[in-house]
Amino acid sequence: MNDDNSSELKLDDVYVMFWRLVQLAVHRYGSHPTGELLIVLTIVLLDQAGYHPTVTELAEITRLPKSSVSRYVSTEMSAGFLEEAIDPRDRRRRLLRPTDKARAELTWHREQVREIAKIRRAALEGVGEGPSPGADLKRVLQELAS
Repeated sequence: MNDDNSSELKLDDVYVMFWRLVQLAVHRYGSHPTGELLIVLTIVLLDQAGYHPTVTELAEITRLPKSSVSRYVSTEMSAGFLEEAIDPRDRRRRLLRPTDKARAELTWHREQVREIAKIRRAALEGVGEGPSPGADLKRVLQELAS
């Protein structure tokens, strides 16, 4: 890994972390369709920006059918990960926001991503710089699979 780029988050790093998170989610919660993962990521990012969407807004943002978004939201509310709040500016609107349980789960995911990134950096240290780049890569893949 080049030292001059080691602090930059590269597209392949994001790709690896995203798919590792998908694997973690499937392992921890069972099979999740990609649409549900997109909704989760959208809710988390909007929450961090201080914005709490409605079901309709989530459907518009993710371009998923409103019925699919509603079904997912209902499931997450039943599991205690989402709650509705009345919009103080328009009492007809129901805003969705993560619960403390969901925020604790997000903290767990962040810790996993940090650990994955740390392992990946350590695993790739010196890969391709030695006399046998193929052997280096084989070692890394074996370590990641274990």
